[in-house]
Amino acid sequence: MSKSSASPNAPGFAKTFVYPALLIFAVPLGSLLFFLHVQGSFDAELLASITQQINQDAEMPAAEKAEAIQFFTDHPASELVASGEVDLELGSELTGYYTMFRWLIRLSLWSLLAGLAVLALVGACIPISMRSHHAQYLCLSVGWHVLRIYGALQTIVIGILLVALSFWVTAFWFEVYFVKLIFIAGAMALLGIAAVLKGIFKQTPSDNTIVGEPADPVANAALFSRLKEICEKVGTTPPDNVILGIDNNFFVTEMPVTVKGKLYTGRTLFVSLSLLKQLHDEEADAILAHEMAHFSGQDTLYSKKISPLLTRYGHYLGALQEGGASLPVFYFMNFFRALFELSLSKLRREREFRADQIAKQTTSTPAMAGALSRVIAYSAYREQVQRQLFSEEVALEQANVAERVEQGFQEYAATFFSQPDVGELESAHPFDSHPPLARRLEAIGLHIELPEMQALLAQTGNGRWYERIAGAADLERAQWDEFEAEFRKYHEQSLPYRYLPATDQEREVVVRYFPGVSFTSKEGELILDFEKMAFAKWEAPIFFHEILQLQVAEAGDLQIRFQRGDAKLKAAVKLQKFPNQQEVLDALNHYWGRYQSAVAYQKHLAESGKSG
Repeated sequence: MSKSSASPNAPGFAKTFVYPALLIFAVPLGSLLFFLHVQGSFDAELLASITQQINQDAEMPAAEKAEAIQFFTDHPASELVASGEVDLELGSELTGYYTMFRWLIRLSLWSLLAGLAVLALVGACIPISMRSHHAQYLCLSVGWHVLRIYGALQTIVIGILLVALSFWVTAFWFEVYFVKLIFIAGAMALLGIAAVLKGIFKQTPSDNTIVGEPADPVANAALFSRLKEICEKVGTTPPDNVILGIDNNFFVTEMPVTVKGKLYTGRTLFVSLSLLKQLHDEEADAILAHEMAHFSGQDTLYSKKISPLLTRYGHYLGALQEGGASLPVFYFMNFFRALFELSLSKLRREREFRADQIAKQTTSTPAMAGALSRVIAYSAYREQVQRQLFSEEVALEQANVAERVEQGFQEYAATFFSQPDVGELESAHPFDSHPPLARRLEAIGLHIELPEMQALLAQTGNGRWYERIAGAADLERAQWDEFEAEFRKYHEQSLPYRYLPATDQEREVVVRYFPGVSFTSKEGELILDFEKMAFAKWEAPIFFHEILQLQVAEAGDLQIRFQRGDAKLKAAVKLQKFPNQQEVLDALNHYWGRYQSAVAYQKHLAESGKSG
């Protein structure tokens, strides 16, 4: 997503969202024009036939002939069949065709009109939704229900029209039809309908898990007492839950959250112990006042209401994207989701600026500026430390993230504002987005270029808030131990995807995660390991570095093209001979995919001038 302070690029927005959205009109418009043409052609042929019959009637006076011909010219056969006023004796087959054309034309026209109506209705919701949280929620709710119903009906209509076109296009213009084409169109229609049903009835996850420890109000009386004082200044009630953790941010929410398997409802404040250690006490006050201001402005209340709608919208879009005939509907709905994002971003910026102003008024401008800058600097530095550790090419004996961050942060903070593009950095948040740092500082009357900004971060935080929390050091250390253990685990699991083993140690790591496996078929045994594959019918194994192409043919054969020396060779494995064919395919993808990832990674290292 683009920076919240930036307006969308018009050509890019049109290319990405507007033009694809217009595909929703392609099938119904094409169908309308085609079946009007087909119906007109049938009418013209019947008019010619009727005119010939009238002219050949020797007993009919010339005046009556002219009158009759004029009547059938003014009233095409399609009109007369629809009204039933004149029996043209066309036969059941031709009458059935006319009935089919009439309904397909109506269906196409209704689809176009419905699309334009939805376009106008939901389009009008976008500017209205920018007025307030309440207007945004109502517009999003109405828009979601209208779009969901429209999307379901439109998918069915497009499916019907595609099946009809698959028969009539070739039948009309080439006087032949293809059963396979009709079957494909029918399959696309069924896939689209299935996708819609999946999107409508699929249960969306609502649980939000937070890693942390609920604060005991009794043991942390100082924390809760100070929170109460801040809430009184801000004009809101204290949070129901306070969670202490080591994430690189503070945040509030009214959505249900799960902590250590227990569900917590009501107002929840997350407090970062690691950040509190780096903040001056007045900066911590400013951050907490900012978070409490989100409660007073009902920001979290409307986030709680809107978030499930956005989640359902997202799952519905995902389901539509999977269906054949539902793809135009996906683009249409994705266009409106992008428009809603403009409204969401606007109000997010406004409520962040409001909370910053309240925090500034509750504490001071330097405190708020220092808090914003120090929190973003800490987040940036911690991510830098974690990236550096994760880039290590050997298994980590210890992932001492906390120690590295604590030892190096102050030096990093002292030069934070001299780094490029620092003004574009944003605060981390699990449930929301924030304006960039430069915009937030400007809103409270300061600029990044001012010397006093750097001076704010040059001073080490006193961490007094951290000291007021009961057992803060033990609690933080326990959470860091858990985090660093997981970090080491994920880092080690990534190493096999980096190595083309050049040492015994590297080979040991790769073999640990990609040991040799074998599968038995009617033609013999297939053996895979991290560097090669061997089959009973082959004279020698084929190494992955020799393979030029690896693919599964329609017949179910694994076809391999490889080069050995100057010779280009071929080999094959009949996968259908294995009783566990899918398991064999999964293993092939797993082992071959690992090798390709390692090749790509080593190429990247070579191009960037690093050694593996």
